[in-house]
Amino acid sequence: MVCRCYAEQIVSMLEEFRMGAGFKLVIFLSCFGAPIALGGLDRYPTLVVADSPEVKQTPGTVRVTYLGVNGYQFEANRHALLVDPYFTRAGLTAVALQRRIEPNEARIAFGLQHIRPRADAVLVTHAHFDHLLDVPEIMRRTHAPLVGGITAANLTISCGVDRNRCLIVQPGSTRVIGPWRIRVLPATHDRILGWLPFRGTKTQPGTCPAKASDWRLGEPMAFLVEANGKRIYIDSGGTTEVLPPARIAPVDLAILGMALPDSRKRLRAAVDRLRAKYVLPSHQDDFFAPVEGGFVFGKLTDFGTVARPFQRHEINSHLILLDYFRPWTIP
Repeated sequence: MVCRCYAEQIVSMLEEFRMGAGFKLVIFLSCFGAPIALGGLDRYPTLVVADSPEVKQTPGTVRVTYLGVNGYQFEANRHALLVDPYFTRAGLTAVALQRRIEPNEARIAFGLQHIRPRADAVLVTHAHFDHLLDVPEIMRRTHAPLVGGITAANLTISCGVDRNRCLIVQPGSTRVIGPWRIRVLPATHDRILGWLPFRGTKTQPGTCPAKASDWRLGEPMAFLVEANGKRIYIDSGGTTEVLPPARIAPVDLAILGMALPDSRKRLRAAVDRLRAKYVLPSHQDDFFAPVEGGFVFGKLTDFGTVARPFQRHEINSHLILLDYFRPWTIP
């Protein structure tokens, strides 16, 4: 909290002097390096759910595996669907100082060994590096097409993927791929101290992005994924200005990005609209730290605030957490 207030003061001064957005980014990201120990999932053992390791998936069910950041694998009928897979975990210094970042093939291989070798599609909620950087390589390895906005598609094509493997969608679109019915919904992106990071679109393919800021936000979107009678809503964060449509309720599982205060402010309203049986807060881990080191909450997340209304029974949904690569079957 001290770090955040200090960052707000500095950003305010920078605004007065009309300094560039890059300075805001450096100040904000410096908070991630502050000595704040938030620990891992061991602080919340009663909330962590997982199938027994020796139990195979039952036919007719839907299973969810957390891949880190906002990445997931959904499984149904021996099919897999990926959302926002990101294993590279580019370092804080490289991102903050706008150095070159590129997919880490060793880390991608480590992540992929925990999931199915082939996927029906890769869904992308927006085109920032922590959602899209690894996707071109993962598409090659899993033979999956991309399902995302025009910016995500053009950045992916810029990195050598054939345009025919990119399915461009927008809110209101519906796609049926394998056992999955995928509805595309409107969404927004959280602001960082009032600033929307790396905003902009990519209307044509070009050169593969080199720096974090080259991975433009694009068109934020959420997805409603249905299979075997189960309904999953997933986004990567948002604001109170755009909430999940009430018409899609109820859902079995709501995966809601909770990295920043904007997302946390809309939590109750979003859950009320979705009437979710289970709520899984997402995008809460330290996405600069390698996944091999285990789950550690990001230094600007505030899971205590997220959990409080559930603990007080002000929200009737079941709050859950998932650990890396430990599948859980939706009841």
